Amino acid sequence: MNEQSTVDKTQPIPSSITAKAADYIFELFKEKLPSELVYHNYRHTTEVVQAARKIGGAEGLAPEELEIVELACWFHDAGFTIKAKGHEEESVRIAHAFLSKEGYPDTKIAKVEGCILATKMPQNPTNAIEAVVCDADLSHIGKKEFAERSALLRVELEHTSGEVLSDFEWMKYNLDFLTGHTFHTKYAQRKYSERKAENLIELQEEFRQKVEKREAKEAKKQKKEEKKARKRKKPDRGIETVFRITSRNHIDLSAIADSKANTMLSINALIISIVVSLVMSKIEEFPMLAIPTFVLLGVCVLTIIFATIATRPKVTSGTVTKEAIKERKANLLFFGNFYNMTLEDYEWGMQELLEDREFLYGSLVKDLYYLGIVLGKKYRYLRLCYDVFMYGMVLSVALYLWFFLSH
Repeated sequence: MNEQSTVDKTQPIPSSITAKAADYIFELFKEKLPSELVYHNYRHTTEVVQAARKIGGAEGLAPEELEIVELACWFHDAGFTIKAKGHEEESVRIAHAFLSKEGYPDTKIAKVEGCILATKMPQNPTNAIEAVVCDADLSHIGKKEFAERSALLRVELEHTSGEVLSDFEWMKYNLDFLTGHTFHTKYAQRKYSERKAENLIELQEEFRQKVEKREAKEAKKQKKEEKKARKRKKPDRGIETVFRITSRNHIDLSAIADSKANTMLSINALIISIVVSLVMSKIEEFPMLAIPTFVLLGVCVLTIIFATIATRPKVTSGTVTKEAIKERKANLLFFGNFYNMTLEDYEWGMQELLEDREFLYGSLVKDLYYLGIVLGKKYRYLRLCYDVFMYGMVLSVALYLWFFLSH
């Protein structure tokens, strides 16, 4: 790892123990710190040490307290050489081992450990020296370098966690962090709060632009999806062809049935008129004609009845409720279902039908089905009509022949 210390070499080290700690941390990071830790590295540690010296001096800490603060700053991220999550506890163990080996007093070691643990998020310092260390650790949020340091922290988090954060997610994280953070010392508040506010404003503006861009993108995507959905709801050409051909066949078959029924009506009406006008007047003179004549008239009447039933239209209510349309149970394609509806209700219903592909296809299927039911009825009565006419005419002619031959 290619790290350069930002410590001012001309600045005197307060004590030999802090100098040894600085050298120890430098070697420790060089040997054991993972290369993907581009934020929590030796550079960050030295920046925290420098900030702690300034804050501690401005806060009027005694030399002994400054020493404890500086030692805590040197070791506060040493635990990253072992693990990232819960590194504060590892940092405490490393600091304790080093300071004990150097013969540092236990009471002071305990204070160093307290300062290190105070940097754990969310920060919760309990005394002045812990407050100095906490403010020094996050002093970058009140500097011009905030954006750069934030970018490095993002890279580090993505590498260590294995999760890639979007710009939106990272900005939201930073905004929440900045708005929820407060400096603990008077010096830090005076020194860093103004720049922190500027960083917050810049980040908020960037976040707002990102949100607007995202919303515009989402709106465009939604519009595109709605267009695709409308396209999917439109009938396919192949399906349209099937329905068109089937409907045409049904209509043609219905027309054929009506034509045949009309033919039977005309023929039998003509036969009845001939029989009534010519034969009925001869029955008194030729009584043997009565039975075949009445049989013939009965056949013609039955034929006319069945032909009429085959072509007789069925009257329906002519009204479809909105509830039936909403439940997709109505069929607006047959006039008998809507001729009593208002124009507004019918237009609304047809709009619902055309916008819903399944509703449209369902209505077409129902229309074909019920048209088939009507056709079945027509052809059933038409067959009876033809059967009665055929067998009745044979019987009538046979009777006429029998009576003529027997007399």
